[in-house]
Amino acid sequence: MLPVLKDIKTFILFMEKIIISSLFGIIICSCNNKNSKEIPNEVIVIVELVKNKDKSEEELKKFTKRYSDYVKSTESNTLGWTYHDAGDKIILIERYKDEDANIITAKNISPGGNRYKLLQESFDYYSLEKVTVIGGFTQKLVDFNKMTAEKVGFTAPFLYYPLISGYSKNLK
Repeated sequence: MLPVLKDIKTFILFMEKIIISSLFGIIICSCNNKNSKEIPNEVIVIVELVKNKDKSEEELKKFTKRYSDYVKSTESNTLGWTYHDAGDKIILIERYKDEDANIITAKNISPGGNRYKLLQESFDYYSLEKVTVIGGFTQKLVDFNKMTAEKVGFTAPFLYYPLISGYSKNLK
């Protein structure tokens, strides 16, 4: 129930309080909404793979779908996992919420990890040529990837390009 407003001054003060409260509520909701959509520390990994000429396009397509479906079902903070045809190569784009999500992948492909056997099978379809890591990572990820590469036997170069500025967002 509205208070009895005795004069215009009281009415103006009352309306100012309502407007300020409403604006404050809108700002709070906007900030919360923005934060849930932005991915400030996203890490993107671009993997260059050389196709095994003994495998057909259909075999490659079937295997890469199985691999990406497996990642989707086991790594909740992996935002994207897409394979792209580049002639004699395949370009794999991996997107992660942050470096910790990328470290989960590194653990999973290590000996004893839940994806180690699938990784080994993947070398029947393609070989690793180069890995480029971009985005919001620290030395922690660089060191972890180096250790994982040694465990798994990767000899391909890993290149790192840290984020300077910008944004990434989830449209959901």
